[in-house]
Amino acid sequence: MIKVLFLFFTLLFIAACSDETQKVEDHVWKEQTDMIDKAKDVELLINDAALQQRELIEQNTQ
Repeated sequence: MIKVLFLFFTLLFIAACSDETQKVEDHVWKEQTDMIDKAKDVELLINDAALQQRELIEQNTQ
């Protein structure tokens, strides 16, 4: 019984000391994930430009 109480209070202490003020978005890999998001945005821009160029070429060949 004493072991169970000790374990309970230890877990309670750890939970009480956790830092809840930290944002969910802040993490170790934030910089890398931000760069991946930017790369995805650039990829969309390049794909849109390629599509527009393809449509322009098709219009000029008709």
